[in-house]
Amino acid sequence: MKTELLYRIADIINSNSTKYHAVIPRVKRQYITQQGNRLVKSTCLVLNIMLVNRPKHYVSRNKWNIYENDIDKIIKKIGRRDKEFAQRIDNCEPTLFDIEMIIRRASFQALKLKLVVTSYDIYLENN
Repeated sequence: MKTELLYRIADIINSNSTKYHAVIPRVKRQYITQQGNRLVKSTCLVLNIMLVNRPKHYVSRNKWNIYENDIDKIIKKIGRRDKEFAQRIDNCEPTLFDIEMIIRRASFQALKLKLVVTSYDIYLENN
Protein backbone atom coordinates (compact mmCIF):
# COMPACT_ATOMS: atom_id res chain seq x y z
CA MET A 1 0.00 0.00 0.00
CA LYS A 2 1.21 3.47 -0.78
CA THR A 3 1.74 5.80 2.15
CA GLU A 4 0.28 8.55 -0.05
CA LEU A 5 -3.04 6.72 0.00
CA LEU A 6 -3.02 6.37 3.77
CA TYR A 7 -2.33 10.09 4.22
CA ARG A 8 -5.01 10.90 1.62
CA ILE A 9 -7.54 8.82 3.57
CA ALA A 10 -6.68 10.72 6.76
CA ASP A 11 -7.02 14.07 4.96
CA ILE A 12 -10.42 13.17 3.54
CA ILE A 13 -11.69 11.99 6.93
CA ASN A 14 -10.49 15.21 8.59
CA SER A 15 -12.00 17.48 5.93
CA ASN A 16 -15.40 15.76 5.68
CA SER A 17 -16.16 14.67 9.24
CA THR A 18 -16.96 16.85 12.22
CA LYS A 19 -17.24 13.88 14.56
CA TYR A 20 -13.93 12.08 13.86
CA HIS A 21 -10.30 13.12 13.54
CA ALA A 22 -7.68 10.94 11.82
CA VAL A 23 -3.93 10.99 12.51
CA ILE A 24 -1.05 8.88 11.20
CA PRO A 25 1.89 8.73 13.63
CA ARG A 26 5.34 8.91 12.05
CA VAL A 27 6.55 5.83 13.96
CA LYS A 28 5.51 2.41 12.71
CA ARG A 29 3.62 0.20 15.15
CA GLN A 30 5.04 -3.18 16.08
CA TYR A 31 2.86 -6.22 16.53
CA ILE A 32 3.25 -9.99 16.39
CA THR A 33 1.77 -12.23 13.70
CA GLN A 34 1.68 -15.99 13.45
CA GLN A 35 3.40 -17.57 10.45
CA GLY A 36 3.14 -21.32 10.57
CA ASN A 37 4.23 -22.40 14.07
CA ARG A 38 6.25 -19.26 14.81
CA LEU A 39 5.45 -15.81 16.08
CA VAL A 40 7.09 -13.09 13.99
CA LYS A 41 7.43 -9.37 14.73
CA SER A 42 5.91 -7.11 12.08
CA THR A 43 5.69 -3.35 11.67
CA CYS A 44 3.33 -1.13 9.73
CA LEU A 45 1.78 2.31 9.82
CA VAL A 46 -1.41 2.87 11.78
CA LEU A 47 -4.39 5.11 11.09
CA ASN A 48 -5.60 6.51 14.43
CA ILE A 49 -9.21 7.67 14.35
CA MET A 50 -10.44 9.57 17.41
CA LEU A 51 -13.75 11.05 18.46
CA VAL A 52 -13.75 14.84 18.70
CA ASN A 53 -15.39 16.87 21.50
CA ARG A 54 -16.47 13.91 23.56
CA PRO A 55 -15.47 13.35 27.18
CA LYS A 56 -13.51 10.17 27.77
CA HIS A 57 -15.51 7.38 29.33
CA TYR A 58 -14.07 4.08 30.45
CA VAL A 59 -16.86 2.00 28.92
CA SER A 60 -17.13 3.45 25.42
CA ARG A 61 -14.34 3.75 22.89
CA ASN A 62 -12.83 7.05 21.89
CA LYS A 63 -9.96 5.84 19.71
CA TRP A 64 -9.52 3.20 17.00
CA ASN A 65 -6.23 1.95 15.55
CA ILE A 66 -6.57 0.64 12.02
CA TYR A 67 -3.46 -1.06 10.70
CA GLU A 68 -2.14 -0.46 7.21
CA ASN A 69 -1.99 -4.22 6.54
CA ASP A 70 -5.70 -4.62 7.34
CA ILE A 71 -6.58 -1.77 4.98
CA ASP A 72 -4.38 -3.29 2.29
CA LYS A 73 -6.08 -6.70 2.58
CA ILE A 74 -9.51 -5.11 2.22
CA ILE A 75 -8.42 -3.01 -0.76
CA LYS A 76 -7.11 -6.12 -2.52
CA LYS A 77 -10.31 -8.04 -1.79
CA ILE A 78 -12.61 -5.28 -3.06
CA GLY A 79 -10.29 -4.50 -5.99
CA ARG A 80 -10.64 -8.04 -7.35
CA ARG A 81 -14.38 -7.53 -7.79
CA ASP A 82 -14.53 -3.84 -8.72
CA LYS A 83 -12.02 -2.69 -11.34
CA GLU A 84 -13.07 0.98 -11.10
CA PHE A 85 -12.38 0.91 -7.37
CA ALA A 86 -8.94 -0.58 -7.99
CA GLN A 87 -8.17 2.12 -10.53
CA ARG A 88 -9.25 4.92 -8.15
CA ILE A 89 -7.06 3.45 -5.40
CA ASP A 90 -4.06 3.16 -7.75
CA ASN A 91 -4.46 6.84 -8.66
CA CYS A 92 -4.84 7.77 -4.94
CA GLU A 93 -8.25 9.32 -5.60
CA PRO A 94 -10.71 7.39 -3.41
CA THR A 95 -14.26 8.64 -3.08
CA LEU A 96 -15.98 9.29 0.24
CA PHE A 97 -17.97 6.08 -0.13
CA ASP A 98 -14.77 4.09 -0.80
CA ILE A 99 -13.15 5.39 2.36
CA GLU A 100 -16.24 4.77 4.43
CA MET A 101 -16.47 1.19 3.15
CA ILE A 102 -12.76 0.49 3.74
CA ILE A 103 -12.78 1.86 7.30
CA ARG A 104 -16.00 0.05 8.19
CA ARG A 105 -14.64 -3.28 7.00
CA ALA A 106 -11.17 -2.72 8.52
CA SER A 107 -12.69 -1.98 11.94
CA PHE A 108 -14.95 -5.06 11.77
CA GLN A 109 -18.13 -2.92 11.49
CA ALA A 110 -17.29 -1.06 14.72
CA LEU A 111 -16.61 2.34 13.18
CA LYS A 112 -19.12 3.95 10.84
CA LEU A 113 -17.87 7.35 9.71
CA LYS A 114 -21.03 8.44 7.82
CA LEU A 115 -19.12 10.64 5.39
CA VAL A 116 -21.77 10.08 2.72
CA VAL A 117 -25.45 10.75 3.33
CA THR A 118 -27.37 7.81 1.89
CA SER A 119 -31.07 7.53 1.14
CA TYR A 120 -31.44 5.33 4.23
CA ASP A 121 -30.02 8.13 6.42
CA ILE A 122 -32.46 10.60 4.90
CA TYR A 123 -35.31 8.16 5.57
CA LEU A 124 -34.26 7.82 9.23
CA GLU A 125 -34.09 11.62 9.67
CA ASN A 126 -37.61 12.08 8.30
CA ASN A 127 -39.18 9.47 10.62
